[in-house]
Amino acid sequence: MFTELERVSPFLFSLLENSPDYVTMISPEGIIRFTNRTHPRFAMIGLIGDSVFSYLAPESHEVARACFRRVVETGEPGFFEALVRVGSDVRRYHTRVGPVQSGGRVVALTLISSDVTERVEMAQRLREQRDTLEFAAAATGLGLWHLDVRTRELVWDDEMIRIHGRGVAPRDYTAVLDWVHPEDRARVDANVRDSLTTGTFQDLEYRVVRPDGGVVWVFARGKALRGEDGQVTRLLGGVLDISERRRSEEALRASEERYRTSIAALEEGIVLQSRDGTIHTCNASAERLLGLTRDQMLGRTSLDPRWRAVHEDGAPFPGHTHPSYTTLMSGEPRSGVIMGVHKPEGQLTWISINSRPLYLAGSQQPSAVVTSFFDITARKHAEAENERLLRVERAARRRAVLLAETSKLLAASLDVFASLEEVVRRLVPEAADLAVVKLLDEHGAFGPEHAVAIATGDADLEASYLELARRRGDDRGELLALVRHGEVRFTVVQIDGETPVLPGVPKGEHLAERLRHRSSVLVPLTARAEQLGVLVLGGRTRAFDADDLALAEELALRIAQSLDVARLYRDMQTALHKRDEFIAVASHELRTPLTPLMLQLGRLEQLCRGRSELATAVAAPKLHTIVRQTERLHRLIEELLDVSQITGGRFHLEPEALDLAALVRETIDGFAERLERAGCPVRLDMPARLEGRWDRTRLEQIVSNLLANAMKYGAGKPIDISLAAQPDCVLLSVRDRGIGISLKDQARVFQRFERAVSGRHYGGFGLGLWVTRHVAEAMGGSVTVESAPDVGSTFRVRLPRQAPTAAAQLAPPPP
Repeated sequence: MFTELERVSPFLFSLLENSPDYVTMISPEGIIRFTNRTHPRFAMIGLIGDSVFSYLAPESHEVARACFRRVVETGEPGFFEALVRVGSDVRRYHTRVGPVQSGGRVVALTLISSDVTERVEMAQRLREQRDTLEFAAAATGLGLWHLDVRTRELVWDDEMIRIHGRGVAPRDYTAVLDWVHPEDRARVDANVRDSLTTGTFQDLEYRVVRPDGGVVWVFARGKALRGEDGQVTRLLGGVLDISERRRSEEALRASEERYRTSIAALEEGIVLQSRDGTIHTCNASAERLLGLTRDQMLGRTSLDPRWRAVHEDGAPFPGHTHPSYTTLMSGEPRSGVIMGVHKPEGQLTWISINSRPLYLAGSQQPSAVVTSFFDITARKHAEAENERLLRVERAARRRAVLLAETSKLLAASLDVFASLEEVVRRLVPEAADLAVVKLLDEHGAFGPEHAVAIATGDADLEASYLELARRRGDDRGELLALVRHGEVRFTVVQIDGETPVLPGVPKGEHLAERLRHRSSVLVPLTARAEQLGVLVLGGRTRAFDADDLALAEELALRIAQSLDVARLYRDMQTALHKRDEFIAVASHELRTPLTPLMLQLGRLEQLCRGRSELATAVAAPKLHTIVRQTERLHRLIEELLDVSQITGGRFHLEPEALDLAALVRETIDGFAERLERAGCPVRLDMPARLEGRWDRTRLEQIVSNLLANAMKYGAGKPIDISLAAQPDCVLLSVRDRGIGISLKDQARVFQRFERAVSGRHYGGFGLGLWVTRHVAEAMGGSVTVESAPDVGSTFRVRLPRQAPTAAAQLAPPPP
């Protein structure tokens, strides 16, 4: 049908194609059969055969279908408004729908669509503007008026009547002028008259007196209208009650005055910056703290480079990160931000900053920012000083720990060199990157055989350095000269300077480059004015300071003292060894002539007996004295021989079965004459027999030494000797009632050549108790003492029943 229609009505279709509206023919089902034109984004051929609903917005489908259905059913024209989406663009069309009938039924629909988007939007805007104007007038309390210049007729609306507190509107302008406050009346009248002449109405603020005497502040604004002749014919205007605003302004002025007075008195600096970041005002404290006048600050922003602000670490403080700037940008307040500001004269002032945003009513963005700050320079200086003292204290503590550990390492072993190796390892890397101790050899030089201890944390480097020291020593004498002069060398090279090779390392050596250090300390090791070696500390990247120098000197002192102590110990050991050799040789040499001498004295005593009374009376006592002194000399020599055997490790035991009770009685019998001379009777408390396996000679030596000691110091008082048997041991006690031993001397009396009293009053070498202790310990026992001055002493010997079965050799005691 559409093809036939196009063939017979070419002029009609040509007319439709030139229509400004969109003309479309569709089937009753909505299939497009013809359109006179299309949107530029659609191809004409693409629309034919497509559904018209493909181009209508989904929310318009239902209204379009309803209209199509009604036209088809009734044959009556219809219309609807629909939205058409073309990409992101939405247009509104008013569409008139007409039926195309054939054979009494509707076979097609003609759509004539007009774009009404702009018209609808304009109508909507007009409605919104009218509503807004009406709302604004009602919301603001604006009273409207107009004045006919020719008739002087004045028209007020209800709001004007309310503002003036009147029941009815005034008749003319003169009545209104009478209601104006007397002080403002002339100014208002002059403005109105000027408007009538010039056609320009000036805004006015003036007071109106109400009938009840109340005064109202109003704001008046008007406009003059001219006639065709150019003359002013009418004045239009509005009046707004501004009494509340005026009261607020008065209160604000008073508040601002109080605020300015308070701000001026604050110690804190206060700065107000507007929305664009420029400084609007500040107080006197801000001027003082920043070193700038108010005029110098006004107009500046945080981005101004003249602030020269810095962070706590000294890094620049960019303007866009200043608290006031970030608060303006984000609306977030800032608190306690620390900033350093350089004053114009260069002085750095530290301030703590707080910033708060200021908002205008209804605004989402800050309209200004107020920044407060106070001077914390003194606090920063105190914090810096505290931090410095803490660093000093921590460094001192580390040095103290290091020195204590060094002393502990040096004292832990008599092998000083092994201790030195531990010491240098302890120093790296805490105190240095390299630590070396070089000791002078026996020739007083750093020869190929001199001792070296090194630590670098690099085993290969350490081995290479030791190989170099053995290969070349100090062939240039550089270190030796430093040591001999007692010179401390302290070197620190600037970061950009060339780091030197450590002294004593030839530059031509391949190792030299690996031994370059920015800092170095060389301290001679000196003890009692004698040079022993040198301590070398190196810092590859660290810069040593005075504290490091002091640490190196203290380390060198302790190392030197340890070396000196070790040397003195070796010398003492040598001297003791020579002394023991001398005692052994002297004892043997003295014993050799003493033995035949004692034999001959015995024969002489026998010859004197039975001879003449003269010989017996004269010679016998003298011979007896000679024999007694010779025996004493023999005992002393035997003690010296015991010392030689014990210290030389040649002390042997020969255990045998014996009766200890019988041995004690025999020993006492041997002391009978001396006990009688000393006036010390012996009281025994022991069983008839007490058997065990012991070395007879050594056991007799223990009893003899204790009995001789009790007799010597017993002050002529009785001596108690007791024996007690226990399951696995025996206990021998010897008690005297003599001078006694103080508590502080009780351990000392068991030492070699030690006595609790002066040797001028009591003879002997002071070896008896020392020998007794070692003999008892060799038998697996012990000896103890209980004593008090002027009360006496009790010595107790505890011995196992079975002494060692094999020959026991006592280990050499410490010197």
